[in-house]
Amino acid sequence: MVNCFFYIQATYPVPREEYKLNFRLLSGDVLKLKCTTLVLGVFEGEGIKGITDRVDEALGRVITRLAQEERFGGELGKSVSVNTLDQIGAQRVLVIGLGKRSKISPDTFRKAGMVVAKKTKQSLGNVVVGFETDKQNGYVSAFAEGFLLGGYEFDKYKTTNNKRDAGVKEVGFLWAGLSEEVFRKEIEFAEIVSEATNFARDLVNEPPAVLTPTKLAEIAKDIARQENLECEVFDKEEIERKGMGGLLAVSRGSEEPPRFIHLIYKPRKKTRKSVAIVGKGITFDSGGLCIKPRESMRTMKMDMSGAACVLGVMKAIPRLNPSCVVHGLISATENMPGARAYKPDDIIRTFSGRTIEVVDTDAEGRIVLSDAISYAVKLGVGEIIDVATLTGACIVALGNYTAGIMGNDEKLIQRVIKAAQRAGEKVWQLPMDDELRKEIESDVADVKNVGGRWGGAITAAMFLEKFVENTPWVHLDIAGPAFFDKGSEWNPKGGTGFGVRTLIRYLLER
Repeated sequence: MVNCFFYIQATYPVPREEYKLNFRLLSGDVLKLKCTTLVLGVFEGEGIKGITDRVDEALGRVITRLAQEERFGGELGKSVSVNTLDQIGAQRVLVIGLGKRSKISPDTFRKAGMVVAKKTKQSLGNVVVGFETDKQNGYVSAFAEGFLLGGYEFDKYKTTNNKRDAGVKEVGFLWAGLSEEVFRKEIEFAEIVSEATNFARDLVNEPPAVLTPTKLAEIAKDIARQENLECEVFDKEEIERKGMGGLLAVSRGSEEPPRFIHLIYKPRKKTRKSVAIVGKGITFDSGGLCIKPRESMRTMKMDMSGAACVLGVMKAIPRLNPSCVVHGLISATENMPGARAYKPDDIIRTFSGRTIEVVDTDAEGRIVLSDAISYAVKLGVGEIIDVATLTGACIVALGNYTAGIMGNDEKLIQRVIKAAQRAGEKVWQLPMDDELRKEIESDVADVKNVGGRWGGAITAAMFLEKFVENTPWVHLDIAGPAFFDKGSEWNPKGGTGFGVRTLIRYLLER
């Protein structure tokens, strides 16, 4: 049995540029630690045990009574709170559910970290968190990651109450048998991954008047300078010279010029292994001439979530040093209904030379991705993974919390699925049913950009498959989990940074 405690000094909120947590190992008696809030964990169906029982006894069994009154049984994410009346060092005890012990995993503690961050958000003092487990496989890292993700807020445009000297200052761990070396490695990983995810969230949450294709390219250049990456950005003229007709066509209706972004990470040791991660970068999607209704257009700043994911990953991996070359590719543009906008019935010649019949200008993401995917093929990469808020059909099929995954290589698909499971991000494989391929056949071009009404997420993936040649390829349709209109216990309101944690873990195991 391993005892783990986390010591946190908590005051909120603070802009992230001023926000810095110090993590360290601690020692001490949980009953004597002076703190505003003591957070304890209970497994579902097991009652009050271990450290929680010790605290409960010191408080005259008030936790047991309150749990019975509120029908709290340790369900994951649920909680009860009591005032200690100074009977122990803590002023308040917060008991949170950890779910069933048989289902314990790093994601249990990742979610626990998120809950603790939210529940202690208004605390003006320090917080001590204590859990008991018989394993410690990545649990410290997962909790720290969850806490850093759970405290996320996008408040940079608020003019009040966001400049106070507030925020969690220190997180300390009392965990038997955990060495300083292992602790430091786990904390470093959690900090890098959560920073990259929150960075992607920030990009998604920026207003579209700020985060234009040009600004996105500038951010990519900044990342390259900071992280010692290679970077190449094509402006509109270079995109024309390269023959990227898909990106050009979609950009024609906007006053904002398009950009094609190429970031390259190279490991310290030479290798032939290479992966391209490709992001859809529609910085605002009005639908073009097939214009969206008002409610559907709202939040369409998030249509560059795939690009944000790619930039978040490229920001993180130089500090984690995966053993493969990684190309980050982004086709960035707005989709607007200007006087020169592309039209239904247009035929577009893409970078690959293949032609596309335009049926719906609101199916623009796959068109700009076709050029980026073909560019990755030309680079000769060993694998391609594209990330895109591609279809509403995927949300209809899987809901808001799960991404669809498809591809042409089952082994690659399964490796990405396993990486997502380790990251705590939900993905579900959709079938590439050959009978649906006829839906995107065109009488006048090589392919149509949309098929029939049914199976839209799948036919969109089949469209992209036309451009991958024989390269092993996976498509992640993140339309559902990329952005939430309402927050939840596990997710913030707005951009989520979905895919960053999955791709980082995948690349590290490549």
